[in-house]
Amino acid sequence: MSDVLLVQNTRIEGSGYLGELLSNDGFDITSINAKHETIPDKKFSLVVVLGAPESANDNLPYLVEEQKLIKNSVNSNIPVLGICLGSQLIAKTFGAKVYKGPTKEIGFYHDLTISNNSKLFDGFKNPFSVFHWHGDTFDLPTGATRLALSENYPNQAFQYKSAIGLQFHLEVNAQMVNLWLDKTEQKLRQIPYIDPQKIRSEIDENISTVKCNMANFYNNFKSVFGL
Repeated sequence: MSDVLLVQNTRIEGSGYLGELLSNDGFDITSINAKHETIPDKKFSLVVVLGAPESANDNLPYLVEEQKLIKNSVNSNIPVLGICLGSQLIAKTFGAKVYKGPTKEIGFYHDLTISNNSKLFDGFKNPFSVFHWHGDTFDLPTGATRLALSENYPNQAFQYKSAIGLQFHLEVNAQMVNLWLDKTEQKLRQIPYIDPQKIRSEIDENISTVKCNMANFYNNFKSVFGL
């Protein structure tokens, strides 16, 4: 079975339900914490770059190494899936700007619209639901295709050659969302339009929909890239 590299950028942002799907399918998974571990010098069948609070513009050595990994993988036609920070790193790697967005998006959102009829979103409702936790955004690299957008953020998902960037989180489970809220609740309370208690109260109602979207996207991704 294919080898998968999961690049984790912070301890609390793991692969969640995506990791379960990969494991259940029998993929051979190598997971690293990029802050503390060296990226393995080998070719993988799939590279997944996960999120973190840091910005793609932070001049951090491990983020520089991740950009090299992304570039080398795409140049070798290896599929790369970037989630949140991972999507921003893909955009930056291929020449696009990453910058502060108009508003922070944190919580469950139901306004993402599919663009360009990508097979990656076959079977999705349109608009569809995701979990967000970001304040940065990006322009699209030259030659990239927009896959999803929303009212506040025109670039929510995109494809550049063999790389797919998702600004949003489909991989989250209830435990992850609760943990992120636990770690950041005091800071979130300082943002007038974000209510961490409301987000927590919405988990049970929405997490199964996001999980279903993750499974759907995952199966589409495997089909598109022949995994």
